[in-house]
Amino acid sequence: MKWFKRYIIGFLIAMFVFAGMDAYSQPGKDPRVGTALALAIVWPITVAVVVGSTIGEVASDGWDAEKTATRLEKS
Repeated sequence: MKWFKRYIIGFLIAMFVFAGMDAYSQPGKDPRVGTALALAIVWPITVAVVVGSTIGEVASDGWDAEKTATRLEKS
């Protein structure tokens, strides 16, 4: 499941980069409709993945700082 999560995060980052490149190529103009739609779709998914991952890690560790420190040292 880790590989799937990495691909999803990579895709989301790529969408932000491509939208930024599109907006950068047209200075002083409004972004294209496709760019605006892509970002409107991508940003809530990105927030959900980041917040969900954080909550999942905290819940699996049980708010124990020693367990979290040990897990971080191993990786």
